[in-house]
Amino acid sequence: MERETPIAQMVREAIETVATPEVRLRILHRALHMAREHEIPTKGEPLHRFIDKHLRTAMAFYVGDDASDAVMQNLAPMLTMADRVSNQPPRATVRADATRKLGRDRQDSGVTRRAPGPVPETDTSKYPTVQPLGSALPMVFVATRDRARCAGIAKQVGSAAAVQQIEDVVAFLDNLKATASLSPLVVIDCVAASIQPSTIATLAHELPRSSAVLVWGATESHRDLTDLANGDRGWLRCGAEATPGDVAALIHMLLGK
Repeated sequence: MERETPIAQMVREAIETVATPEVRLRILHRALHMAREHEIPTKGEPLHRFIDKHLRTAMAFYVGDDASDAVMQNLAPMLTMADRVSNQPPRATVRADATRKLGRDRQDSGVTRRAPGPVPETDTSKYPTVQPLGSALPMVFVATRDRARCAGIAKQVGSAAAVQQIEDVVAFLDNLKATASLSPLVVIDCVAASIQPSTIATLAHELPRSSAVLVWGATESHRDLTDLANGDRGWLRCGAEATPGDVAALIHMLLGK
């Protein structure tokens, strides 16, 4: 599984020229949701459709037509390059070099949000944001497609925290932002991943600073995540053989219970 692709990096850097990090994230959320994609496509028709239709629409909504047109012009050479590469004969796969963490420190981009208007294909009602429970319990988000694994964690965690299964990247980031003040804990289930681990690695710098991350069941194929876990972020890891009860025990430790 690859790290963030050069295409994704170029898209993000192009958006950064006209938007603050927070607005950039909202633009990508909206574009990915409209495109029904979990990550930025890397080639062919999906990439063209994402850039020309969904990203353009999302950018026009947040930063206006002029800024959107400027970014589209900047991305035109990238699309040409992607077409050229995708039409070349297959080559032996080479693991991508580590890309630098994105996100320039911008104090003021000068961007103002336009008044919201009707935008096609942007209904986010299927991605409700979690509301903190009455007593503002610590939030634990389990990124897994296996309901039983999440339920097993929730049972063992008990009343120490509110455990929520996350099945979509848009809901994942929206819920983290909504509960940032509660120091959320994120469990990334690599055995039954509901969100591509490479996508989570790409968006690692967008996680609230107060959040903790537990990587569950990562293997050599998840190097993008294991490199982060082995770095200075303070992420924890447990093996694929760990049970939901084992994960719950680690959660209790992180919560100081």
